[in-house]
Amino acid sequence: MTNNSKIALITGATSGFGVIIASHLIARGYFLIVLGRGKQKLEELHTILKRVNKNCQVDTIPCDLSSIESVVHACEIISAKYPRIDLMILNAGVWNFRYIETEDHLEETFQVNLLMPYFIFKSLRKLLVTNNKSKVIFTASGLHQGTIHFSDLGFKRRFSGFNAYRQSKLGIILITRLLAIKPEHAGIGFYCVHPGMVKTAIGRNASWFSQLIFKWLGQSKENGAKTHLHLIDHPTSELTSGGYYARANLSKSSSASYDMNCGEKLLHVLNEYSVIQSRGVTHES
Repeated sequence: MTNNSKIALITGATSGFGVIIASHLIARGYFLIVLGRGKQKLEELHTILKRVNKNCQVDTIPCDLSSIESVVHACEIISAKYPRIDLMILNAGVWNFRYIETEDHLEETFQVNLLMPYFIFKSLRKLLVTNNKSKVIFTASGLHQGTIHFSDLGFKRRFSGFNAYRQSKLGIILITRLLAIKPEHAGIGFYCVHPGMVKTAIGRNASWFSQLIFKWLGQSKENGAKTHLHLIDHPTSELTSGGYYARANLSKSSSASYDMNCGEKLLHVLNEYSVIQSRGVTHES
């Protein structure tokens, strides 16, 4: 890594349109930090990226978002190795069609889609350059209607995969808007993206009928990545921090996603979860 290299961190890069985003970053000359769950998939991605640029600079770090211990360890490695981060793309996500509890005793959709993206940002915030050029991009969804079920965030009493998924994406939009107006984050641009329905493995736990819908109606990975690439390539001066982007344009989202009182309450809950879940988890870097 040279002193002039821009450093980008990405999750969810080993499959779907995440591969397209990672390839684009490599083509643009970024030094890439990739967090991924499976060693084999990380190796496969590295092979793909070397086809884009045989001299690509990639650091693949094993990280399972359904394990707070794994995420803490990955963040500690990054903090010890890197002086800064110029771009953070928090793209990994799941959509479960049955209740799955993580090793941290949290519903997996809530943990992977909402809590861990925020936790990674919070853990590595000190590395983000506050130069009005750095960016944090969260992957949201057009399926974000509804509300935040504070009394049962994991839908333990009555699980609905659809409701759990759209709650997590509503939460992402609220957090994006809120982080963008916090004075302590001045100099950083925050954005969230609706990629559209894409042919990815996100619905792998769905019924055969639902999987067919993803296959028939889903767009290509290349099209799914377009809005992310738009945000990567355009300077922050041409973008709206806190904005919800779809089809490479600033877009309107649900009325609930503009409720900053709800966003503040959610941020408080996420901070509490972050402290409770990471308490006692320590590693040597």
